[in-house]
Amino acid sequence: MPRKKSKYYVRPDGLHEAIRTIHGKRIAFRGRSDAEVERKMLEYHAKLSRGRTFREVANDWEREHFDEVAPNTLRAYRPALKRAVQHFGDDLVREVTPPMVKEFIMDFAAHGYAKKTVTTQLQICNMIFGWAVEHGDCDNNPCTYVSIPKGLKKTYRDAASPEDEARVKATPHIWLLPFFVLYTGVRKGEALAIQGRDIDRKAMVIHVTKSVYHQDGKPWIKPPKSAAGNRDVPLLLPLLPHLPKRLAPAEFLFSLDGGKTPLTEAQYQTLWAQYARTTGITCSAHQLRHSFATLLFECGGLETKDIQGILGHSTAAMTQDVYTHLRDARRQKTAQILNEALTAK
Repeated sequence: MPRKKSKYYVRPDGLHEAIRTIHGKRIAFRGRSDAEVERKMLEYHAKLSRGRTFREVANDWEREHFDEVAPNTLRAYRPALKRAVQHFGDDLVREVTPPMVKEFIMDFAAHGYAKKTVTTQLQICNMIFGWAVEHGDCDNNPCTYVSIPKGLKKTYRDAASPEDEARVKATPHIWLLPFFVLYTGVRKGEALAIQGRDIDRKAMVIHVTKSVYHQDGKPWIKPPKSAAGNRDVPLLLPLLPHLPKRLAPAEFLFSLDGGKTPLTEAQYQTLWAQYARTTGITCSAHQLRHSFATLLFECGGLETKDIQGILGHSTAAMTQDVYTHLRDARRQKTAQILNEALTAK
């Protein structure tokens, strides 16, 4: 009896194949017979009618978005994405409700995470569900009416100790970068991106227009992540005599190849470790930035808007938040000094 002709293409390896375009994507269904191909097509359509799982949607969202995200931001996004997938992974996206998201965020916050970390966790969930709505996986974003709990702790990186500040002030000849950050308040990446063209001795300002980030250990240049990051910082008198008098416009201030390229991550870490061993400091570059903010606070008479511009904060609220922390720290220090004096008497 002659073999029945297949309705579908039979590949050289003997598998039957049907290719269908579904929601703009070409899907290949393969099986050892027409019946198996048709069964797989029915199963696929049944799965589509149920909707995709959170894991499937999150994987697609990650592939589309993570290439566009700065490496520093990815450090916060990746663990938040992993936690969300672990929690909602096998749930159908369209079946996740606002109470389910709220419970997840509340439980996460209850583990003692800081406000910024909890905010990032909710933000990741919101972006994934928003993308699911956009692509027809669900009708509503369950994160829309969910907010983080009130009263979460805020984390602050304290300023460098007075001892560390004194050591940095005394050793610009050993390595200029810590001294530079202490007297400009720029971020580490902004300092690494400074070139000769950015130092304006005539106007007595330093132009902050870019930042260095490291990917696979190599330095790359990027613009500031907000308009506020593009700013002029005062060139203060203590810093002026320590800056090189001859620096070509395109030459990087901090470099190990004659100014051609910024420091790599490994070079930066090595130089900082050597400097710390030589001087005995224990602080980080960001703590020296906080020391500069403390300096501005202690000067008095400066408007919050002006301080915001110097520090490169995107909102005045960020500046006010830092200042509130500094005032609280000063109040606690004052109380400690008084208590010690009274106890001694």
